[in-house]
Parts: sequence; structure tokens; C-alpha cells
Amino acid sequence: MRDLLFFKRFKKTLLMIEKIINQNDEKIDIDYFLSNNMMTIIFKNKKKVIITSQVYLHQLWIATSIQGYHLIYDNYTWTCIRTKKNIKNILKKEFFIQTNCTIDFILLKIIK
Repeated sequence: MRDLLFFKRFKKTLLMIEKIINQNDEKIDIDYFLSNNMMTIIFKNKKKVIITSQVYLHQLWIATSIQGYHLIYDNYTWTCIRTKKNIKNILKKEFFIQTNCTIDFILLKIIK
């Protein structure tokens, strides 16, 4: 995958996550910041999820207080190279751990 295509998919993914957070604003109390190809999500308990791009590897990385995920773009979604879980399921789990609230990340099912 070319760098430009990777970056386009990464940015689209961040925008989709932002949209999901905003749609669930009344259910969850979180803040987020977008800067320099990085999204920092801060939960009420001050725990963070950080999403970054690794352009040279063509990977999207998700860091939590417990573990990290390295995802590659495959079959129209981001999939963790270690756990084989997709981004939708990873974020659903991580948001539930921090908020005790189920957030549907269905928008991330297919990313073109």
C-alpha cells in the first residue's frame, strides 16, 4: 500500500471514531484531541487510549493503559497483527473497560 493511500484510510478512520464519540456524547463522559496524526481519548477516570499512525510500517497503533495493538489494513478494516481482532471489537472492549458502557463501533466495520 502506498503511503498516501495508507494516510487517507488512517485519517478516515480517525474521523469515523470522532463521529462515534460525538454520537455517544450523552452516554459517555470523555474528551478527545486530534493533532499530528494522533488521537488521544481521555476517559472520566483519566485513563487514555491513544491512536497513532506508523506510516513507514503502514500500521495503525492503539495504546491503552493495559496493552498495545498494532493493526494493519486488510479486507476493508484494521486488524491486529497479534490478536487478529478488528478495530471495531478492540475499541468496543477498551471503551467498555473504561466507561462500563457498550459503544457500537459499527461504522468501523468497513473502511474504504
